Amino acid sequence: MFVVDLERFKALCALYFLNTIQPEELEELKSALNSGEAELRKIFNQTKKEIKGSPLTGRFIDTYIDENESFVSESKLKDVWSYSFLRLFFSHLLSKIKLKLVLTLLIVFVIALSFVSYYAINLNDELNELKVEMARQNSELNVKEDALGVLHSKDLHSMDLKGQNIDPEGFGRVIWSKEAQKTILLATDLPPAGKGKFYQLWFKKDNSYYDIGALSALDNEQTNLFSFINPPLNKNDKNYSFLVTLEKSTKNSKPAGTVYLYGALTN
Repeated sequence: MFVVDLERFKALCALYFLNTIQPEELEELKSALNSGEAELRKIFNQTKKEIKGSPLTGRFIDTYIDENESFVSESKLKDVWSYSFLRLFFSHLLSKIKLKLVLTLLIVFVIALSFVSYYAINLNDELNELKVEMARQNSELNVKEDALGVLHSKDLHSMDLKGQNIDPEGFGRVIWSKEAQKTILLATDLPPAGKGKFYQLWFKKDNSYYDIGALSALDNEQTNLFSFINPPLNKNDKNYSFLVTLEKSTKNSKPAGTVYLYGALTN
């Protein structure tokens, strides 16, 4: 039977799993384990479970020192225990600092991400507004170019549209040119169309109506120009008219709403 000091063997097992065992102590531990004693193997496994299966804290070391006071009082092993305690203490402290640092960085990241998201949303809104404004200005520029083309044509024609009873202050003028292939409408003092409604320009010849197009959003503070394709006018036509109505649907084949502006050429 292999004879060994159990207290020393327990301490050697603890030092082994704490990675603080010296080479000569490791050889002593191996010799004891190689003896095949079941009790030694049991002590070895139990020590492994106690150390590896739970946090390596100062509490475990203090408890073990109390239980093996006679053994660890030897200066060499006592220094090793002190080294282990300090190593574990600073390791625990470092892990706490790392955790706080990670949490702090995470909070900073979340705050920064919130600010970036906020400014990104605002920037996106501003870009959308800028796109809308650029589209509006581009549309106005195109209409003005169409109007200049009509005004410089040799076959210029025009007709005034008068405000009707519902809006006597309203005024319009239709200018068209077969050469320019464009019809321009100038409209002023029309009230806002309202939600779900829009103004529509119609051309009437004989008893037939032709949908020339819808008027884009009106700005009542200035004269509004609108560009359309030419109506089906022939050179010798004498009975025709233009009218602007307030409509609710784009599917009508003839005016269904209230007439706001009207002008006609008759024999």
